[in-house]
Amino acid sequence: MPNINDIVQIAEAMGKSPVVVVPERCAAVRNRNATCRTCIDACQADAIEVRANELNLNASLCVACGACATVCPTEALLSVAPPDAELARSAAEAAVANDGTAVFACARMAAKRVADPALFAEVPCMARVDESMVLSLVSHGAMDVLLVDGNCATCKYGVCDAAIAETVEQANRLLEVHGSAVRVRRASAFPDSLLADDTQGMYGATRRGFFSDAAGAAKDTVVTAARTTIEQELGYADRRTIGERLRVSDTGEMAQFPMPRHEVAINALDAIGAPTAERVESRLFGTVDIDIDRCNACGMCAVFCPTGALRRDPAEKALAALKYLEFSACECVQCGLCVDVCWKEALTLSNSVPADELYDFEPRTFHMKGVKRKKSPFGASGV
Repeated sequence: MPNINDIVQIAEAMGKSPVVVVPERCAAVRNRNATCRTCIDACQADAIEVRANELNLNASLCVACGACATVCPTEALLSVAPPDAELARSAAEAAVANDGTAVFACARMAAKRVADPALFAEVPCMARVDESMVLSLVSHGAMDVLLVDGNCATCKYGVCDAAIAETVEQANRLLEVHGSAVRVRRASAFPDSLLADDTQGMYGATRRGFFSDAAGAAKDTVVTAARTTIEQELGYADRRTIGERLRVSDTGEMAQFPMPRHEVAINALDAIGAPTAERVESRLFGTVDIDIDRCNACGMCAVFCPTGALRRDPAEKALAALKYLEFSACECVQCGLCVDVCWKEALTLSNSVPADELYDFEPRTFHMKGVKRKKSPFGASGV
């Protein structure tokens, strides 16, 4: 099989992009006041542009590092080099073969051809690996996670080093607070247990023969990956215009979406164990507070929320006076759009989430000022 770097290069030559853009998920597309630019900050190639409610990626500039997809809170950018499902499968198989150690290797290290390719999952750059991938592996029994990425200082992806370190720190913090002894480690070389005496047969005899076999495989891989990611992982194949997809519904809200990576992460943490601290701090989750004295009950925060973490009463008409808002921490991805659209500056967003709120099925309720509170049959407290 061709390695990932070669697939990406062939894909680019065909005009295909290693990153799929799903614009309706982007906070800046949903509202031009959005301040989120995490993808631009992470992109080393200046391949991403956000302007006038548009998110554009220049595939000819993209180097397929995957950093933008890793940091995007709303999953508006999805790396298909390789797709999440394929990468997770490869890492899980490697963990089984390595007696519980899941190993990822960057393309530069894989190109050395000193290790058995069946014992590690290859990525173009280690920035492609995100917390949800690590947490899922641990929840399924991985006892160690190793990132083999060589010397980033001399690599064309070198500027991603800080981003990789941040992912490792974030993942280890979540593992620690959930009582897991597993930690993510980085290494500049493959461990001896992965080295192979005869790698010639494993990787193919000649490079000419490799490219002959790779041409067809690359085209099928990229096309299939993009289609699978959009239609299966996101659960829809919507051919409407962006304006039609983002049109406000009868309930007064824009279209809201499930966040596959976010759901994988929170389900994995739940499987790993209960939090050992009162609060969980992570870039993956957020908690919102509303100053009721400042709030004018316009409901714009709920209108633009991409996940439905903030919701108004679905029984109320879109233009009816807002009586209360509900907030579910487990659905918040910390995109900050609710804060950006609030012209009364009544909302605050924090990455420090109360542990009992993160795993609570009952949402927190904000009652608008002057509205009489009703006692919840579930015993949840209002705000």
